[in-house]
Amino acid sequence: MNKEPFSKKPVHLLAAAGLLISFFLPWVNWDGAKLAGTGLPSGRFFSVSSASYGLDNPYPQLSFTFTIFWLIPVFTLLAVLLYLKGKQQPLPAWIASALSLSLVTVYIAFSHTLLDLGAGSSLPGLLLTGLYIQALSALVFALTARPGALLKKACWILVGPVFAFGTYSYIKNKLESATFSNTNSSRAEYTVNAVDLIREFAGNDSAANKKYTDKILLVNGRVAELEPADSSINVKFIDSASGSYAIFDFQAEDVAGAKKLAVGDSVSVKASCSGGIFSRLRKATVITFKRSAIIK
Repeated sequence: MNKEPFSKKPVHLLAAAGLLISFFLPWVNWDGAKLAGTGLPSGRFFSVSSASYGLDNPYPQLSFTFTIFWLIPVFTLLAVLLYLKGKQQPLPAWIASALSLSLVTVYIAFSHTLLDLGAGSSLPGLLLTGLYIQALSALVFALTARPGALLKKACWILVGPVFAFGTYSYIKNKLESATFSNTNSSRAEYTVNAVDLIREFAGNDSAANKKYTDKILLVNGRVAELEPADSSINVKFIDSASGSYAIFDFQAEDVAGAKKLAVGDSVSVKASCSGGIFSRLRKATVITFKRSAIIK
């Protein structure tokens, strides 16, 4: 039976060690909450994002599918065992690498989503060394599993990230484009002053979240900042005393009107409250709104 040259064994085994060790190391730091690669299959991933940022698993009935990522260390150890026995069976190594790169992709994509909710100031700032070691180890592990077969290796390396990112993007777009009644025609359950609302969240975010989350609010305030967001724009009301703020993401039909606003304008915005959190990084409370509409 053909064996891979001995000179490649240290590299392949080193990559395996990197996969195994880094799987249990912190991958991301979401405003002080550090999550390892075990976070998603163990359930801690969404428990942290839900408690800190109000983002829970949109399909909790499918949570069991995340347990597939426990196969990363299982297939890594199986691949090492076969490799040490001199058997040219690269499939376990390729599966482990594909799952690993899929998981890395999910962590990166989700971290990018959390940036708007105050998890950090930049994407690289949220990603930790463990994630980089995992990604690099997965690439090396797949490439050194056997000589040649470059096309197969490329396919196994790409299939995981492409599938993970495609699925994540599909779910994200589906949730964002879900049909809701036009906010303009919805009745506001509360009419509040922006600074008073921000201070209410800052004083007791648990009570404020229970009171306002998923409710339609009419918020009166003065535009403190305009923040470009792809083809749209976000409007911020800021409490200058604390630096805490409310940020509004506009529904499609109101984007043009939002872009006409200027810093300092007094405006009333009707929107659905997504909730508020205290960002330890920014040392401020952040309240997010969606499907916003300019009333005046």
